[in-house]
Amino acid sequence: MDQGGLLRKPIAYVIFIVTGIAFVFFQITEKDLAERGNILWTGGYTFRTLSVSLLAGGALGALICAAFYKAARKKRLAAKPSLSEEKHLLSDKKRFPLSAVSAGSFLLLILAWLPAYLAYYPAICSYDSPIQMGQIAEHSYIDHHPLAHTLLMEGAVTFGEKVFQSANAGMGLYALLQLMLLAFSFAFGIARLYRHGCGKVLLAMLQAGLMCYPFHAYLSITVTKDIIFSAFFILQMLAAYELLYQEPAGKRVTWRELLFFTSTVGMILFRNNGKYAFLVFLIFTFFCALFGKEQKVKWRKLFLFSLAGLLAGLLSLTALFHLTRAGQGDKREMLSMPIQQLARCMIYHGGVGVLAEDDDTMDETDKALIRDFILGEGYREYDPAISDPVKRHVNTYVVRYRPKEFAQTYFHLLTRYAGDFINAALAVDAGYLYPEDVSHAFVNAGQEAGMGYVQTRWNEEVFANYGIYKDSKWEWLHEHMERWADDNAYLRIPVLRYLFMPGIWVWLYLLLFGWLFLNNRFELCLPLTLILGYYGTLLLGPTVQLRYIYPMMAAFPFAALMGTLKKRRENV
Repeated sequence: MDQGGLLRKPIAYVIFIVTGIAFVFFQITEKDLAERGNILWTGGYTFRTLSVSLLAGGALGALICAAFYKAARKKRLAAKPSLSEEKHLLSDKKRFPLSAVSAGSFLLLILAWLPAYLAYYPAICSYDSPIQMGQIAEHSYIDHHPLAHTLLMEGAVTFGEKVFQSANAGMGLYALLQLMLLAFSFAFGIARLYRHGCGKVLLAMLQAGLMCYPFHAYLSITVTKDIIFSAFFILQMLAAYELLYQEPAGKRVTWRELLFFTSTVGMILFRNNGKYAFLVFLIFTFFCALFGKEQKVKWRKLFLFSLAGLLAGLLSLTALFHLTRAGQGDKREMLSMPIQQLARCMIYHGGVGVLAEDDDTMDETDKALIRDFILGEGYREYDPAISDPVKRHVNTYVVRYRPKEFAQTYFHLLTRYAGDFINAALAVDAGYLYPEDVSHAFVNAGQEAGMGYVQTRWNEEVFANYGIYKDSKWEWLHEHMERWADDNAYLRIPVLRYLFMPGIWVWLYLLLFGWLFLNNRFELCLPLTLILGYYGTLLLGPTVQLRYIYPMMAAFPFAALMGTLKKRRENV
């Protein structure tokens, strides 16, 4: 892991300077777009923006790199324990057994989140759960939502009906199991960090943070596939670090490989974009196995288990699809970005009369295809922050059966109205790129309560048909948590509010990536490609939501600590 020196300065500075330039560029453009509603990408604006980004961003990146070099040198000057000292450290009788650390962390997390569970009993049935309950009731499944998650919901509700004569109890059981799975993934991370020598004070702070971070309490009991996906995502990342820390074990299969394999399958089963996110990791692992000069056995073994996990996940998806005789979900979710871009072009250049700025310069052939693609003049409902209003009117058959014509129109408009395409992408991804963005907190807000960044509203009338209803066991806490969520109260927290903002996380991961590169810990960057793959799917998604960014939020402290700890010998 530690290759005995820091990365050569020029290369390291390039990494940080590029990151700084990107950061400043997005801060300028996202701020301008939020204030003006539109950016005219004139030569003057483009030149000024790029100039400021290059100068200010370059300086910022260079300063951060210099600070990181100073911190790295200071760390390296500290006395390094010899192998005998390391053995003594790891065999110290004062250290707690790993099972005790894991169990203690697990129980504390459950106790911390249990009040939220009682307040919202049986669960927070928001997001896609009403649609999935409809599929369960009619025994008619669609793979637009992960079949594994729909079947898990069905199993819990059925168990509740048969054992407790209550579908509500079944839903409560589902929420409790989900809470325990998330707590287990965190507790496992705590235990592994402890095993690798992370300080007790730091671990205590992390444990307290996991217990008190309010989004964990809310989402652990929210009925959505994203939470189970997050648990598997964290376990997969931790297993990847374990495999990288492990000394080569030949052909022997350990619990690390099995955990990595299982969590990979789970990640693919519980989010439709999981397989695409994992492909990025698989590609990087393949190149490591192909070109890695050292520890080829480790790289090849990791690649084979990655490939096996991907294939097993895909086969499991296929098996569930055929067993449930599910129908194929509409693919419009994958077209979220083109939908936004074409709709924006139509209202700015299509002569539809929505905006005063509409110059009606679009060709009639392009207009005709967009009208076939977005039916009923649905482009009039364009909302820069979310694709759903327009997406409801999309006719995906145009893409499926007229792909050449669609591609010609798309790329013709891209070359002609490149600025509008950029603006559409910046607007829908603002929350992922701009730490000061607050539109993410209000994108679903309307006349109904419970539709803030933390969504707690669920259709009681719909769920009543299935015997599921709100039955809070702690109404006072329920009312206070509702107000905190509905008012987006985290926005009023000084400084620490940025830990709640979705736009901060990609920059934290990039800084972590830079730190690892600077310290020549190249192989420990590999687990971060899981983040890269997943984040790429978010940028092409329909909007910014807490449940989408949550896996990156939840995984970061473990990635940061596992990636920066000194290597520990597993045979000690």
